[in-house]
Amino acid sequence: MISLAWNCQGLGAPGKIQFLQDVTRYEQPKCMFLCETITSRRKMEELCVKLKFEGLLTVEPQGRSGGIALLWKDAEDVNLMSMSKNHIDVSIKVEGKDPWRLTGIYGEPIRAQRHKTWDLLRHLARDANLPWYLIGDFNNVTSQQDKRGGHSYPNWLVEGFNDYLRDAELQDLEITGHQFT
Repeated sequence: MISLAWNCQGLGAPGKIQFLQDVTRYEQPKCMFLCETITSRRKMEELCVKLKFEGLLTVEPQGRSGGIALLWKDAEDVNLMSMSKNHIDVSIKVEGKDPWRLTGIYGEPIRAQRHKTWDLLRHLARDANLPWYLIGDFNNVTSQQDKRGGHSYPNWLVEGFNDYLRDAELQDLEITGHQFT
């Protein structure tokens, strides 16, 4: 399955909508998770139609920050399990295939509060009775090599995130396409 996750930092600029149209036409993702949409549900519904996606779940921004959305194509049965300002968690059943779980994550942007994301993920992992695919912007890295430019990432954040991944028995999949935005 081809999926796309993008921290779009607001969808108000026309160039960003054009980028999404181009990338969905070229990559043809079956699902897309967008973070920091800073966009109303009505505008997300319009975008869903424009991009030819069949389904949409969205959490509206709080003021001038946040907002997340999960869009999908060709899923015959998508069931919402839970959602918050930082996640959308669904189970997906496609005819002829085993059901699985998709969770879009927007990690806590404030470094001192990143533990809230790890706590959320630990809570969600308790219900992990289906194959589980996490996608999004965790606002964390697993190594210094995952970051480009600026100051080094604090080691306590790298170690804390890696501890969570080990505890939850999750595997970091390789990214293909644009690695950094």
